[in-house]
Amino acid sequence: MACHLQRFILRWVDPVQPLILAPASIEPFQLKFQKPFAFGGNFVTERVGYYLNLVSTSGLKAQGEAAPLSGVSQETLRKTEHDLKEALTSLNNLQLVPEKKSLIEQLRHNETLRELCSSSRFAIESAIFILAAKANGQSLAGFLGTDLADVSSAGLLQGTYDQVMMDAKLMVDHGVDIFKIKVGDRNIPLDVKKVNEIRTLIGEDGLIRLDGNRVWSLKEASLFMELVGHKQIEYFEEPLSDISQLNEFYNRTHIPVALDETLLTSRCGATAPGRCSPTLAQHEAVQAYILKPMILGGIIPTLDWIEEARSTGRKAVISSSFESSVGLKVLANLSLLTGQVAGLGTSRWLSGENIVNEQGIILKELLT
Repeated sequence: MACHLQRFILRWVDPVQPLILAPASIEPFQLKFQKPFAFGGNFVTERVGYYLNLVSTSGLKAQGEAAPLSGVSQETLRKTEHDLKEALTSLNNLQLVPEKKSLIEQLRHNETLRELCSSSRFAIESAIFILAAKANGQSLAGFLGTDLADVSSAGLLQGTYDQVMMDAKLMVDHGVDIFKIKVGDRNIPLDVKKVNEIRTLIGEDGLIRLDGNRVWSLKEASLFMELVGHKQIEYFEEPLSDISQLNEFYNRTHIPVALDETLLTSRCGATAPGRCSPTLAQHEAVQAYILKPMILGGIIPTLDWIEEARSTGRKAVISSSFESSVGLKVLANLSLLTGQVAGLGTSRWLSGENIVNEQGIILKELLT
């Protein structure tokens, strides 16, 4: 009995053992789209990037994904490759404390990481946090402070009227009742028709998230909202091409607004990273942040935005940038911190990468 107690005390008082990184490597990947996706005025047909392979000296392994999204990310694929290669030397023999708060502070103040582009930081932070979680015998979600669970995702709808309705009917038949609909067509009545028919499909308990991708003018977006109405609309993501007119749009429509691309170009948070005015940070119209960790620059700024949303009473919705399953699993773990249905419906566009099942759920067994 005394011997067992002594061993317990020794384990309890032992300091946290550092996690030491062995030489890392990167490998390119290329994934074809099952069908083209219109984004930012361009049709995307493939996803290319790099996987970062990290190994600890104790034999733990983890991968991170670096894949800038053309037309959205500020960096090129070439810049991403350069930054990853530059980081390999500094990662070798790096000692990390596998405890959440200490690790966040260590990475936040690492000068090498701070100089890297967003997608490279996302890959490195993803792999490091996964290694730390494994060192503690936890999932990534568990290490970050929440329980591992199945993750629900909104269905993503984009394309012609016929394509949208065919996809919506198929997903509704499998129980999906929250949809993100890409709008911004110059034929505004056609977008209105899509929304109204999807309302009928999902029933009164379903929700619709609109995404305007900053295409419409104030006049166009206001007309759309006048025609479509508020019923079952959770929020309107990036409704305007000119964010300075957000106040006028809200005064006209009183529709909740979500910010996505604006988070990269303007200071939109009271405390979280960004560059928009305090007026926008405090604006009652802004009721949700759409967080894309690949674009925002990694796990740490995403955690900052989640805390920002929590402290201001807003929603934080983790959204994907057409990541492969490697990156998507990280996003799913992060989404468990938000309490919101995630926006991970992009995976069905990538051949062989759809880990979201027909019910719009990523099972927790796939997240470790």
